[in-house]
Amino acid sequence: MESGITIFSFGLFLVIFLWVGALAAKSSDNTESDYLLGSRSFGKVFVGLSAGATGNSGWIMIGAVGMAYSMGVSALLMVIAMFLGEVTFWTFFPDKINQISRKENSQTIPEFLGSTVKKPQGRRIITLIVAVITVVFIGAYTAAQFAAAAKTLDVFFGVDPTIGALIAAASILVYCVTGGQALPF
Repeated sequence: MESGITIFSFGLFLVIFLWVGALAAKSSDNTESDYLLGSRSFGKVFVGLSAGATGNSGWIMIGAVGMAYSMGVSALLMVIAMFLGEVTFWTFFPDKINQISRKENSQTIPEFLGSTVKKPQGRRIITLIVAVITVVFIGAYTAAQFAAAAKTLDVFFGVDPTIGALIAAASILVYCVTGGQALPF
């Protein structure tokens, strides 16, 4: 009975996940700004929820649980530190970052950081360096998310981890292509 509930819950989550992507595609302006920034139309609450969900998904599902299992109650120190870091960032920085990115018409973090340099050649160099660093770290983050999804599908459903990673990749690809991935900034 429990496996039936788990399968139903997981299936329902996937349907909702893809439904959100389809809804976003319907209301999309089909512009680069809309895809990257949601046309800057999200409020602070939704930006914070999106950032929190993005930053903690695989970490909470696999990493935090494993850390708590291996460290016990002392793992709460990590939770407290993460909470204080998030509160500090979201209290002091988003408004200023948003103002600068609007002024400079920056749509990505590399563009935003490159906009701090006035000379065009320097701007291009900074933007390129930050873009390469971003691709490397986002690549590692994405690999970790796929590994977390694969382990989760293996534990709950006995799905081979390679197949689980492919299921995660396909779901995320469909979601992103349909417009469900907006990175508010």
